Amino acid sequence: MAVGIVGLGIMGTAYATHLLAAGEKVLGADPLPEARERLAKLGGTAHDAAGDWLAGCDPIILSLASPAALRSVTEVLRGALRPGQTVLETGTFRLSDKERARDQLAESGITLLDCTVSGTGAQAMAKDIVMMASGPPEAVARARPVMDLFTRKVIEAGPFGAGTRLKFVANHAVALHNTAAAETLNYAMALGLDRDLVYDMLSTGAGQSRMSDLRMPLMMRAEYDPPTASLKMFEKDLSVIGEDIERIGAPAPLFDVCAELYGRASAQLPETHDTAAVYEVYRKDSGRK
Repeated sequence: MAVGIVGLGIMGTAYATHLLAAGEKVLGADPLPEARERLAKLGGTAHDAAGDWLAGCDPIILSLASPAALRSVTEVLRGALRPGQTVLETGTFRLSDKERARDQLAESGITLLDCTVSGTGAQAMAKDIVMMASGPPEAVARARPVMDLFTRKVIEAGPFGAGTRLKFVANHAVALHNTAAAETLNYAMALGLDRDLVYDMLSTGAGQSRMSDLRMPLMMRAEYDPPTASLKMFEKDLSVIGEDIERIGAPAPLFDVCAELYGRASAQLPETHDTAAVYEVYRKDSGRK
């Protein structure tokens, strides 16, 4: 049985890379020719869209860019898959969008798992991501051997939707740590410190954070393209998280400040830039070139 992947962007390609390296047969779909070419070069079989060929895959991994794409693919899966197949939905969307897809697929006897991922595209390529798998435990157990092939860790999160809630918390923390790294670096530059010395200290001292380790080097070199996670994608994620925070009434003043900074970055910079480009907002405000 092959593994199917719908969506061969940064994350989907990383999943395919590790699955193929582990000896799995991988069939994938993406509308972009360059994405299909990447999969073919890796040794997978590429299609331009989801279709009946997915009936020979289990599980099927969805790595999609938008709720609209999820709705469209769900319609195809309802008619293409066999009862008993399992689909892993890995995107960061409103829980209501995922619940709608789950219920529609369930009408055809197909199980949708909410399997969000914590980690950047670079981390995915290094097999350094954490998957938060939620849904029926027996379905999670069936898919777990495949999940283990492209992740560092799988957290069995509980009922459907727990994975999305955990991802909201994870990206909330990422937003804070990214902007903290940008602000810290900007402060260090204003002090006239050597940036490499600053990074060495922060990456080994009490102020160390995983996001600082990953993103501060990009800020130091102003290398934002290709992105490990784009401003466009992250703006969508922050919007969804912001709505959820407002819904439950949780005070989040730090998140509000970070969201405003990322909004400015998105307005001033190419949307394809890495989220580390939030540093450019600080640099511009400081008057440094």
